[in-house]
Amino acid sequence: MNILHNLTRKQILIYSIAASVIVATLAVVIFSVNFHHTYPKELVAIDSLCDSKPDSVRLLLRKLSANEYRSEPDRMYYDLLKIKVANNLYEPQKDSTIFRVCDFFEDSRDKEKYRESCYYLGKYYVEHSDAPQALKCFQTALDLSDDKTPLSFKSKVYSQSGTLFLEQDMFDEALTMYRKSYTCDSLLRDTVNMLHSMRDIAQTCKYLNKVDVSESVLKDSYKLSISIDDKLLEESILLSLASLYKSKGEIQRAYEIYSVHLRNVDDRLLSPTNCLALDLYKKMGIIDSVYVYSNRIMETGTIYAKELALSELVNYYSLKKDLLKVSKYLSLYRKMSDSVRVASATESVSRIHMLYNYSLREKKIHEIERNEQKRSIIYLSIFLISLSIFSFVCYLYERNKKKIYEYKSLVSHLEALYELSVSDNLKCKASYEKHIAELNEELSSIQSSLETYEYEVGSEKIHVYELIRRSIKYHKNLSSTDWNCITKSMEIISPRFKEKINSIYPVDSYDYKICMLVKLGFTNSDIATIMCRTDGTISVYRASLYKKFFKIKGKAKDFDNFICSL
Repeated sequence: MNILHNLTRKQILIYSIAASVIVATLAVVIFSVNFHHTYPKELVAIDSLCDSKPDSVRLLLRKLSANEYRSEPDRMYYDLLKIKVANNLYEPQKDSTIFRVCDFFEDSRDKEKYRESCYYLGKYYVEHSDAPQALKCFQTALDLSDDKTPLSFKSKVYSQSGTLFLEQDMFDEALTMYRKSYTCDSLLRDTVNMLHSMRDIAQTCKYLNKVDVSESVLKDSYKLSISIDDKLLEESILLSLASLYKSKGEIQRAYEIYSVHLRNVDDRLLSPTNCLALDLYKKMGIIDSVYVYSNRIMETGTIYAKELALSELVNYYSLKKDLLKVSKYLSLYRKMSDSVRVASATESVSRIHMLYNYSLREKKIHEIERNEQKRSIIYLSIFLISLSIFSFVCYLYERNKKKIYEYKSLVSHLEALYELSVSDNLKCKASYEKHIAELNEELSSIQSSLETYEYEVGSEKIHVYELIRRSIKYHKNLSSTDWNCITKSMEIISPRFKEKINSIYPVDSYDYKICMLVKLGFTNSDIATIMCRTDGTISVYRASLYKKFFKIKGKAKDFDNFICSL
C-alpha cells in the first residue's frame, strides 16, 4: 500500500490499463491461435489440374486413397477434390459427402476450402431441386470471396445463381447475376464462358420482353462462337436464336436457322431441337413432318417433350380418322401426363425432404455457434477480471478520500434542497398549468396529423388493392413497375415494415413480396395467383419463411400472424 500511496492517480490509471490490455491480449492469442495446415503436395498439384484436366485427375485420385492420409484435413481435402472433379465432368453428387466436408472446413476456419465447399453444397441442392438452400450456399461462397478469390470461381457462382433465379421467374435478379458472371469472364478473356453468359443474358432479356436486346446479344455471341470452333455452344446459341424468332412469330427466319444449322445437333440438344422443329412444322401446316418429329421426340425427348409429342400424335391420327391409333396414343398421353404430374410431385417432396435434412445440419451449426459463444465468454471473463483488478486498485486509493467528500456533499445538498423547496412550491403550480396548456396544444396538432396520415394510408391501401385485384381478375402478372408502386405504398402504409423484418432476418426481393401481400391481407389463394404458384407451394413457402425467421418449425398461419403484428 505504501507503493500505491507514493504513485499519482494518473500513474495508477496508466499502469492498470496497461496490465488489463496485456492480460486480455495474451488470452485472445492463447485461445484464437490457429495453426495453418500444410496439405500434401500431390493433392495441391491435383487441385491445380481439376479444371483443365478432370479426366486425368480422376485417374490420379483413384491411385490414391483417403485412408492413406492420417490427418483429417488431408482426408477432407481428398474428398473435396473428388467432388470437384465429378462436377467438372458433369456428374451428379452420388451421396451427402459434401455436408461432412463443408462442416469440417467451416470448423477448421480454412476460408478458401470452406468457400469451395459452399459452392459444391449449393450444386448438391441444385441437383435436388432445392433452390432456396442452393442460393443461400452460393451467397455464402460470395460473402467469403475477396479480391484474391479467382475470377473463374466468382463467375461460376454468379452463373449458377442466375440460373436459379431464372427458374424461379425472378428475371431481374437473374439478369444481374448473369451480367456479373460475364464481367468476370471478360476480365479473364475466357471466350467460352463469355459466350455462355451472353446466351443466358439473351434468354433472360427474352423473358423480360427485351426482344431486340436478346436478338442483338445472340447475333453477337453467334459471330464470336464461330471463331472458337465449339460446335455444341454454337448450336446452343442458334437454337436460342431460332426459338426467339419463333416466339416473335417470324416462323420463316426460325425455320431457316433450323434447316441450315440444326438438322444434326449434339445429343444433348436433341430434345429441345426436335420440339422446336415440331412446333415450326405445326405452325407451317406441314402435318406429316409434325408426325415425324413427334416420333423422334418419343425416342430421345424428356418426359415433358414426350407429353407434347403424344398430344400431337393424338391430333394427327384424329385428322386421319384412325380411331384405334387415337385410342392408343390418347392412353399413352394420359399415362405420360400422370408421369409429369408425379415428377412435379416428386420435386415438391424432394424439397420438403431437403428441408428436413437441412434442419439436421442447422443443429450442427447451432452446436458450433454455442462453442463460439463459450469461447467468447472466456474472453469476456478475462477482460472483466482485468477490469476488476483495475477498479480494485483505484478503489483502494480513493476509498477514504471519497467517503469524506461524499458526506460533506450530502450535507450541503440537503441544506440546499431545504432552502429551495419553499420557493419551488410556488413556481410549481404556474409551471404545471403552462405545461398542461402546451400538452393540449400538442395533442391537437398530433390528432390533426394523425387524421391526415390515416387518410393517406387509406388512399394507398385502396390504390394497392385495386392494382392487385385487377391483376388477379385478368390473370396478368405484376410488372416491375407495379411491384415498385406496391413497395412505395407499403412504406406509407407501414413505414418501418421492411426495417422490422430485416432486423430479424434479411429477406430477398421474392420473400419481401410474399411478406407485403400477407401484410396487406391477401389470402393464400390470392398470393398464389399473384406469384404464379400453386396454393400448396405458397403455403409451404410461408411455413419455410417462418422457420428462416425463428429457426423453429411453424405453420403458414404462424408466419401470417407474425407479419400482421409488425
